Amino acid sequence: MNSYNEEPLEISLAVPDGNYEVTVDIKAHSDTCFCIFAQNRSFFARDERIRSGETRSFTFIVNVCGRNFYGDEPREADGIRLQIVCDGNITATAAASPVYVPTVYICGDSTVTDQPAEYPFVPSETYCGWGQAFPMLTKNTVAVSNHAQSGSCTAEFMESNLTAFENKIRPGDLMVIEFGHNDQKKPELAADGGYSKNLDTLIGIARSKGAEPIVCSPINRIIFEPDGHLKNLLGGYRNAAKAAAERNGAAFIDLWKATTDYMEAAGPVKSWQFFRCKGDERDYTHTNDIGGTLIAKMFSNAMIRQNGPLSEHIDETKINIEPVFADPGDTADNADIIAHSKSIGLVNVPEDFDADITGLQIGKNPDTKKSAKKS
Repeated sequence: MNSYNEEPLEISLAVPDGNYEVTVDIKAHSDTCFCIFAQNRSFFARDERIRSGETRSFTFIVNVCGRNFYGDEPREADGIRLQIVCDGNITATAAASPVYVPTVYICGDSTVTDQPAEYPFVPSETYCGWGQAFPMLTKNTVAVSNHAQSGSCTAEFMESNLTAFENKIRPGDLMVIEFGHNDQKKPELAADGGYSKNLDTLIGIARSKGAEPIVCSPINRIIFEPDGHLKNLLGGYRNAAKAAAERNGAAFIDLWKATTDYMEAAGPVKSWQFFRCKGDERDYTHTNDIGGTLIAKMFSNAMIRQNGPLSEHIDETKINIEPVFADPGDTADNADIIAHSKSIGLVNVPEDFDADITGLQIGKNPDTKKSAKKS
Protein backbone atom coordinates (compact mmCIF):
# COMPACT_ATOMS: atom_id res chain seq x y z
CA MET A 1 0.00 0.00 0.00
CA ASN A 2 1.13 3.49 -0.83
CA SER A 3 1.63 6.53 1.35
CA TYR A 4 -0.72 9.42 0.60
CA ASN A 5 0.51 12.89 1.36
CA GLU A 6 -2.58 14.93 0.51
CA GLU A 7 -5.51 15.93 2.68
CA PRO A 8 -8.61 14.11 1.43
CA LEU A 9 -10.82 15.59 -1.26
CA GLU A 10 -14.28 15.59 0.31
CA ILE A 11 -17.67 15.38 -1.40
CA SER A 12 -20.99 15.57 0.47
CA LEU A 13 -24.41 14.52 -0.82
CA ALA A 14 -27.47 15.54 1.20
CA VAL A 15 -29.72 12.48 1.44
CA PRO A 16 -31.87 10.91 4.19
CA ASP A 17 -31.10 7.60 5.89
CA GLY A 18 -31.13 4.58 3.61
CA ASN A 19 -29.03 2.67 1.08
CA TYR A 20 -27.68 4.37 -2.02
CA GLU A 21 -25.89 3.43 -5.20
CA VAL A 22 -23.09 5.97 -5.46
CA THR A 23 -21.08 6.69 -8.60
CA VAL A 24 -17.82 8.63 -8.36
CA ASP A 25 -16.10 9.95 -11.48
CA ILE A 26 -12.42 10.78 -11.05
CA LYS A 27 -10.34 12.73 -13.57
CA ALA A 28 -6.56 12.76 -13.18
CA HIS A 29 -4.42 15.80 -13.92
CA SER A 30 -1.25 13.82 -13.17
CA ASP A 31 -0.38 10.15 -12.84
CA THR A 32 -2.03 9.32 -9.52
CA CYS A 33 -2.73 6.55 -7.02
CA PHE A 34 -5.85 7.04 -4.91
CA CYS A 35 -8.29 5.56 -2.39
CA ILE A 36 -12.02 6.18 -1.98
CA PHE A 37 -13.62 6.13 1.47
CA ALA A 38 -17.17 6.91 2.55
CA GLN A 39 -18.97 7.79 5.77
CA ASN A 40 -16.64 7.02 8.69
CA ARG A 41 -13.75 5.88 6.42
CA SER A 42 -15.36 2.73 5.07
CA PHE A 43 -13.23 1.42 2.19
CA PHE A 44 -14.58 1.34 -1.36
CA ALA A 45 -11.45 1.59 -3.51
CA ARG A 46 -7.83 1.09 -2.45
CA ASP A 47 -4.58 1.84 -4.24
CA GLU A 48 -6.21 2.45 -7.62
CA ARG A 49 -4.04 3.97 -10.35
CA ILE A 50 -5.04 6.47 -12.99
CA ARG A 51 -2.94 8.15 -15.68
CA SER A 52 -2.88 11.88 -16.38
CA GLY A 53 -5.86 12.89 -18.54
CA GLU A 54 -7.75 9.68 -17.81
CA THR A 55 -11.22 9.52 -16.21
CA ARG A 56 -12.42 6.52 -14.21
CA SER A 57 -15.81 5.74 -12.74
CA PHE A 58 -16.52 3.73 -9.56
CA THR A 59 -19.95 2.54 -8.40
CA PHE A 60 -20.67 1.12 -4.95
CA ILE A 61 -23.36 0.92 -2.26
CA VAL A 62 -23.32 3.24 0.77
CA ASN A 63 -25.51 2.96 3.85
CA VAL A 64 -26.58 6.18 5.59
CA CYS A 65 -27.55 5.62 9.22
CA GLY A 66 -27.25 7.53 12.48
CA ARG A 67 -25.12 6.14 15.30
CA ASN A 68 -25.57 5.91 19.05
CA PHE A 69 -22.18 5.18 20.57
CA TYR A 70 -21.90 4.23 24.22
CA GLY A 71 -20.99 7.29 26.29
CA ASP A 72 -21.88 9.76 23.51
CA GLU A 73 -24.98 11.63 22.45
CA PRO A 74 -26.80 10.00 19.51
CA ARG A 75 -25.48 11.25 16.19
CA GLU A 76 -27.74 11.69 13.19
CA ALA A 77 -26.29 10.75 9.83
CA ASP A 78 -25.25 13.71 7.71
CA GLY A 79 -26.00 12.31 4.28
CA ILE A 80 -23.28 10.69 2.18
CA ARG A 81 -19.72 11.79 2.90
CA LEU A 82 -16.99 10.75 0.48
CA GLN A 83 -13.25 11.16 1.03
CA ILE A 84 -10.66 10.63 -1.70
CA VAL A 85 -6.95 10.58 -0.86
CA CYS A 86 -4.29 10.53 -3.55
CA ASP A 87 -0.62 11.20 -4.26
CA GLY A 88 -1.28 13.39 -7.30
CA ASN A 89 -3.78 15.88 -8.72
CA ILE A 90 -7.40 14.91 -9.38
CA THR A 91 -10.91 16.33 -9.62
CA ALA A 92 -14.00 14.30 -8.80
CA THR A 93 -17.79 14.38 -8.98
CA ALA A 94 -20.36 12.08 -7.40
CA ALA A 95 -24.05 11.20 -7.67
CA ALA A 96 -26.31 8.91 -5.66
CA SER A 97 -29.68 7.23 -6.09
CA PRO A 98 -31.70 5.15 -3.58
CA VAL A 99 -31.41 1.39 -3.93
CA TYR A 100 -33.17 -1.49 -2.18
CA VAL A 101 -30.60 -4.07 -1.11
CA PRO A 102 -30.02 -6.05 2.10
CA THR A 103 -28.07 -4.29 4.84
CA VAL A 104 -25.28 -5.89 6.88
CA TYR A 105 -25.34 -4.42 10.40
CA ILE A 106 -22.02 -4.89 12.20
CA CYS A 107 -21.84 -5.20 16.00
CA GLY A 108 -18.41 -5.21 17.61
CA ASP A 109 -15.45 -3.45 19.21
CA SER A 110 -12.37 -1.58 17.97
CA THR A 111 -11.06 -4.56 16.03
CA VAL A 112 -14.14 -4.23 13.79
CA THR A 113 -15.06 -0.54 13.94
CA ASP A 114 -14.55 2.27 11.43
CA GLN A 115 -11.33 3.95 12.56
CA PRO A 116 -10.23 7.47 11.50
CA ALA A 117 -6.88 8.26 9.89
CA GLU A 118 -4.29 10.94 10.45
CA TYR A 119 -2.96 13.00 7.55
CA PRO A 120 -0.55 12.69 5.86
CA PHE A 121 -2.11 9.26 5.45
CA VAL A 122 0.19 6.26 5.92
CA PRO A 123 -1.76 2.95 5.86
CA SER A 124 0.66 1.13 8.19
CA GLU A 125 0.29 3.87 10.84
CA THR A 126 -3.51 3.90 10.99
CA TYR A 127 -5.90 2.02 13.16
CA CYS A 128 -8.39 0.01 11.10
CA GLY A 129 -11.16 -2.38 12.08
CA TRP A 130 -11.83 -5.13 9.57
CA GLY A 131 -15.48 -4.07 9.29
CA GLN A 132 -14.48 -0.86 7.54
CA ALA A 133 -12.45 -2.76 4.93
CA PHE A 134 -15.22 -5.28 4.23
CA PRO A 135 -17.45 -3.06 2.01
CA MET A 136 -14.87 -2.94 -0.81
CA LEU A 137 -14.94 -6.76 -0.98
CA THR A 138 -18.67 -6.92 -1.67
CA LYS A 139 -20.65 -6.78 -4.89
CA ASN A 140 -23.12 -3.93 -5.43
CA THR A 141 -25.85 -6.13 -3.98
CA VAL A 142 -25.54 -5.32 -0.28
CA ALA A 143 -24.92 -2.33 2.01
CA VAL A 144 -22.75 -2.33 5.13
CA SER A 145 -23.70 -0.35 8.26
CA ASN A 146 -20.89 -0.55 10.81
CA HIS A 147 -21.94 0.25 14.39
CA ALA A 148 -18.93 -1.31 16.14
CA GLN A 149 -17.24 0.94 18.71
CA SER A 150 -13.80 1.12 20.29
CA GLY A 151 -13.94 -0.05 23.89
CA SER A 152 -17.31 -1.70 23.52
CA CYS A 153 -18.40 -4.95 25.16
CA THR A 154 -21.61 -6.85 24.47
CA ALA A 155 -23.49 -5.25 27.37
CA GLU A 156 -22.60 -1.66 26.46
CA PHE A 157 -23.37 -2.28 22.80
CA MET A 158 -26.86 -3.55 23.55
CA GLU A 159 -27.49 -0.62 25.88
CA SER A 160 -26.67 2.05 23.30
CA ASN A 161 -25.23 1.22 19.86
CA LEU A 162 -27.94 -1.29 19.05
CA THR A 163 -30.68 1.33 19.52
CA ALA A 164 -29.46 3.24 16.45
CA PHE A 165 -30.48 0.47 14.04
CA GLU A 166 -32.61 -2.08 15.90
CA ASN A 167 -35.82 -0.65 14.44
CA LYS A 168 -34.32 -0.40 10.96
CA ILE A 169 -33.51 -4.10 10.57
CA ARG A 170 -35.67 -5.70 7.89
CA PRO A 171 -36.24 -9.29 6.75
CA GLY A 172 -33.34 -10.32 4.54
CA ASP A 173 -30.82 -8.14 6.39
CA LEU A 174 -27.82 -9.61 8.19
CA MET A 175 -26.17 -8.96 11.56
CA VAL A 176 -22.46 -9.66 12.09
CA ILE A 177 -21.46 -10.01 15.77
CA GLU A 178 -17.86 -9.98 17.06
CA PHE A 179 -16.92 -9.19 20.66
CA GLY A 180 -14.59 -10.50 23.34
CA HIS A 181 -11.66 -8.11 23.81
CA ASN A 182 -13.56 -5.86 26.19
CA ASP A 183 -15.90 -8.46 27.66
CA GLN A 184 -12.64 -9.99 28.89
CA LYS A 185 -12.21 -6.92 31.12
CA LYS A 186 -15.57 -7.34 32.88
CA PRO A 187 -15.95 -10.01 35.60
CA GLU A 188 -19.66 -10.30 34.82
CA LEU A 189 -18.95 -10.96 31.11
CA ALA A 190 -16.94 -14.15 31.39
CA ALA A 191 -16.90 -16.29 28.26
CA ASP A 192 -19.33 -18.87 29.62
CA GLY A 193 -21.32 -16.28 31.58
CA GLY A 194 -22.60 -12.85 30.59
CA TYR A 195 -20.80 -12.90 27.25
CA SER A 196 -22.56 -16.08 26.10
CA LYS A 197 -25.92 -14.81 27.37
CA ASN A 198 -25.51 -11.55 25.47
CA LEU A 199 -24.57 -13.35 22.25
CA ASP A 200 -27.78 -15.36 22.58
CA THR A 201 -29.72 -12.11 22.99
CA LEU A 202 -28.15 -10.46 19.95
CA ILE A 203 -28.80 -13.53 17.82
CA GLY A 204 -32.39 -13.57 19.04
CA ILE A 205 -32.89 -9.90 18.16
CA ALA A 206 -31.64 -10.49 14.62
CA ARG A 207 -33.91 -13.49 14.19
CA SER A 208 -36.93 -11.62 15.60
CA LYS A 209 -36.49 -9.04 12.81
CA GLY A 210 -36.15 -11.64 10.06
CA ALA A 211 -32.40 -10.99 9.74
CA GLU A 212 -29.63 -13.59 9.54
CA PRO A 213 -27.10 -13.56 12.42
CA ILE A 214 -23.41 -14.27 11.77
CA VAL A 215 -21.28 -14.87 14.88
CA CYS A 216 -17.51 -14.31 14.72
CA SER A 217 -14.92 -15.28 17.28
CA PRO A 218 -12.64 -12.37 18.30
CA ILE A 219 -9.39 -11.87 16.42
CA ASN A 220 -6.32 -12.86 18.44
CA ARG A 221 -3.78 -10.51 19.98
CA ILE A 222 -0.19 -10.96 18.73
CA ILE A 223 1.58 -11.77 21.99
CA PHE A 224 4.08 -14.50 21.18
CA GLU A 225 5.35 -17.26 23.41
CA PRO A 226 9.09 -18.08 23.17
CA ASP A 227 8.20 -21.18 21.13
CA GLY A 228 6.54 -19.06 18.43
CA HIS A 229 2.92 -19.69 19.40
CA LEU A 230 0.54 -16.89 20.37
CA LYS A 231 -0.60 -16.62 23.96
CA ASN A 232 -4.09 -18.04 24.33
CA LEU A 233 -5.85 -15.02 25.82
CA LEU A 234 -9.10 -15.22 23.88
CA GLY A 235 -9.52 -18.92 23.21
CA GLY A 236 -12.29 -19.20 25.78
CA TYR A 237 -14.25 -16.46 24.03
CA ARG A 238 -13.69 -18.21 20.72
CA ASN A 239 -15.18 -21.40 22.15
CA ALA A 240 -18.11 -19.53 23.66
CA ALA A 241 -18.86 -17.73 20.38
CA LYS A 242 -18.79 -21.05 18.51
CA ALA A 243 -21.09 -22.64 21.07
CA ALA A 244 -23.54 -19.72 20.90
CA ALA A 245 -23.70 -19.98 17.12
CA GLU A 246 -24.24 -23.73 17.26
CA ARG A 247 -27.01 -23.73 19.84
CA ASN A 248 -28.83 -20.97 17.96
CA GLY A 249 -28.28 -22.38 14.49
CA ALA A 250 -26.34 -19.29 13.36
CA ALA A 251 -23.39 -19.06 10.98
CA PHE A 252 -19.99 -19.02 12.70
CA ILE A 253 -16.77 -17.48 11.36
CA ASP A 254 -13.67 -18.41 13.34
CA LEU A 255 -11.50 -15.31 13.14
CA TRP A 256 -9.60 -16.36 16.27
CA LYS A 257 -8.26 -19.44 14.50
CA ALA A 258 -7.73 -17.62 11.21
CA THR A 259 -5.68 -14.84 12.78
CA THR A 260 -3.82 -17.23 15.09
CA ASP A 261 -2.79 -19.54 12.24
CA TYR A 262 -1.77 -16.70 9.94
CA MET A 263 0.19 -14.68 12.49
CA GLU A 264 2.00 -17.71 13.88
CA ALA A 265 3.14 -18.53 10.34
CA ALA A 266 4.23 -14.89 9.84
CA GLY A 267 6.11 -14.99 13.13
CA PRO A 268 6.90 -12.40 15.79
CA VAL A 269 8.67 -10.04 13.34
CA LYS A 270 6.55 -10.03 10.19
CA SER A 271 3.22 -10.11 12.00
CA TRP A 272 3.81 -6.48 13.02
CA GLN A 273 3.22 -5.31 9.44
CA PHE A 274 -0.49 -6.01 9.97
CA PHE A 275 -0.87 -4.18 13.29
CA ARG A 276 -0.68 -0.47 13.92
CA CYS A 277 2.95 0.67 14.10
CA LYS A 278 4.24 4.22 14.25
CA GLY A 279 7.87 4.92 15.09
CA ASP A 280 8.65 2.80 18.13
CA GLU A 281 4.96 2.38 19.00
CA ARG A 282 3.63 -1.14 18.58
CA ASP A 283 0.01 -2.22 19.06
CA TYR A 284 -0.58 -5.94 19.54
CA THR A 285 -4.39 -5.78 19.43
CA HIS A 286 -5.37 -3.27 16.74
CA THR A 287 -4.74 -3.82 13.04
CA ASN A 288 -3.72 -1.12 10.58
CA ASP A 289 -5.23 -0.68 7.11
CA ILE A 290 -3.14 -3.58 5.85
CA GLY A 291 -4.23 -5.92 8.64
CA GLY A 292 -7.83 -4.75 8.62
CA THR A 293 -8.03 -5.59 4.93
CA LEU A 294 -6.39 -8.97 5.57
CA ILE A 295 -8.94 -9.92 8.23
CA ALA A 296 -11.85 -8.72 6.08
CA LYS A 297 -10.54 -11.13 3.45
CA MET A 298 -10.29 -13.90 6.06
CA PHE A 299 -13.94 -13.30 6.95
CA SER A 300 -14.93 -13.29 3.28
CA ASN A 301 -13.01 -16.43 2.41
CA ALA A 302 -14.53 -18.31 5.35
CA MET A 303 -17.99 -17.16 4.30
CA ILE A 304 -17.43 -18.43 0.75
CA ARG A 305 -16.07 -21.78 1.97
CA GLN A 306 -19.14 -22.29 4.15
CA ASN A 307 -21.56 -21.04 1.50
CA GLY A 308 -22.74 -18.80 4.30
CA PRO A 309 -25.50 -16.20 4.28
CA LEU A 310 -23.26 -13.46 2.88
CA SER A 311 -21.45 -15.56 0.29
CA GLU A 312 -23.54 -14.44 -2.70
CA HIS A 313 -22.67 -10.79 -1.97
CA ILE A 314 -18.87 -11.21 -1.83
CA ASP A 315 -16.68 -10.46 -4.85
CA GLU A 316 -14.41 -13.49 -5.03
CA THR A 317 -11.98 -11.65 -7.32
CA LYS A 318 -11.01 -9.35 -4.43
CA ILE A 319 -10.36 -11.76 -1.55
CA ASN A 320 -7.10 -13.47 -2.43
CA ILE A 321 -4.76 -13.74 0.58
CA GLU A 322 -1.00 -13.92 0.14
CA PRO A 323 0.63 -16.03 2.87
CA VAL A 324 3.51 -14.56 4.85
CA PHE A 325 6.12 -16.79 6.47
CA ALA A 326 8.69 -16.00 9.12
CA ASP A 327 12.34 -16.02 8.13
CA PRO A 328 14.58 -18.57 9.86
CA GLY A 329 15.70 -17.23 13.19
CA ASP A 330 13.00 -14.53 13.50
CA THR A 331 12.64 -13.72 17.17
CA ALA A 332 11.34 -10.81 19.18
CA ASP A 333 11.61 -9.64 22.77
CA ASN A 334 8.02 -9.57 24.00
CA ALA A 335 8.83 -8.62 27.57
CA ASP A 336 7.46 -5.08 27.24
CA ILE A 337 4.34 -6.29 25.45
CA ILE A 338 3.60 -8.93 28.05
CA ALA A 339 4.14 -6.39 30.82
CA HIS A 340 1.79 -3.96 29.09
CA SER A 341 -0.86 -6.63 28.53
CA LYS A 342 -1.06 -7.01 32.31
CA SER A 343 -2.10 -3.37 32.67
CA ILE A 344 -5.18 -3.33 30.42
CA GLY A 345 -7.56 -4.85 32.92
CA LEU A 346 -7.99 -8.41 31.64
CA VAL A 347 -9.71 -10.53 34.27
CA ASN A 348 -11.33 -13.35 32.29
CA VAL A 349 -8.13 -15.06 31.15
CA PRO A 350 -6.82 -18.62 31.18
CA GLU A 351 -5.32 -19.62 34.51
CA ASP A 352 -1.97 -20.32 32.90
CA PHE A 353 -1.53 -16.82 31.46
CA ASP A 354 0.41 -15.66 34.52
CA ALA A 355 -0.53 -16.05 38.14
CA ASP A 356 -0.49 -12.32 38.90
CA ILE A 357 -2.77 -11.10 36.12
CA THR A 358 -5.95 -12.20 37.89
CA GLY A 359 -5.38 -9.64 40.62
CA LEU A 360 -5.36 -6.63 38.31
CA GLN A 361 -7.96 -3.92 38.80
CA ILE A 362 -10.53 -3.13 36.13
CA GLY A 363 -9.91 0.19 34.41
CA LYS A 364 -6.20 0.51 35.08
CA ASN A 365 -4.74 2.76 32.40
CA PRO A 366 -2.32 1.22 29.91
CA ASP A 367 1.14 2.56 29.18
CA THR A 368 0.20 5.10 26.53
CA LYS A 369 3.67 5.00 25.00
CA LYS A 370 3.05 1.42 23.98
CA SER A 371 -0.62 1.68 23.04
CA ALA A 372 -3.18 4.31 23.87
CA LYS A 373 -5.98 2.67 21.93
CA LYS A 374 -8.84 0.84 23.58
CA SER A 375 -10.09 -2.45 22.19
